[in-house]
Amino acid sequence: MGNDDMNDVVWLEFHKKLCAYVSRRVNSSAVDDVVSDILLRLVRSQTQMEGAKSPVAWVYRVAANVITDHYRSSAREKRLLEEVILEDTIKNMSVEPVNSASSLAQCLVPMIKSLSAPYDQALMLTEIKGCSQIDASKQLGLSVSGMKSRVQRGRQKLKEKLTRCCDIETNQRGNIIDYKTRDVSTCCT
Repeated sequence: MGNDDMNDVVWLEFHKKLCAYVSRRVNSSAVDDVVSDILLRLVRSQTQMEGAKSPVAWVYRVAANVITDHYRSSAREKRLLEEVILEDTIKNMSVEPVNSASSLAQCLVPMIKSLSAPYDQALMLTEIKGCSQIDASKQLGLSVSGMKSRVQRGRQKLKEKLTRCCDIETNQRGNIIDYKTRDVSTCCT
């Protein structure tokens, strides 16, 4: 077996293992894109890989980071889509909301804005505008740990407001499947 044939075998085995690793962690429709992103990142940071104590572990760490980035990107896209649906619903108030979650989402922005000053800014930047906590901390002149604390406390305060306002039913994954308003006068404020 020639050197080129051996390289092809090694490459095919690596690609097969990488695809299997990714396919266990992302939707099957995204596997090829995520694998391509991983390979691109590996090529761009080849010198770091060569200096790693365990190159295989380093490759899988890169793969895990790309998968995390994929989910973050998907979450941002979903958030933007929900914003578009929300804006469209507000413009055309006669249009029924697409589902319970998007209907409930109409209340979130006013509820967030009604939180006390440090928490409303933190949640508007991270949850509504889609900024990372690192970027939000820079915008507000805070440490990253300070921003993380504000976001966590803000989420807790928002959850308390939301549960005072509504009975929320979720599925096993935590997605909202239905809700009922307890007191219309306290909702969305």
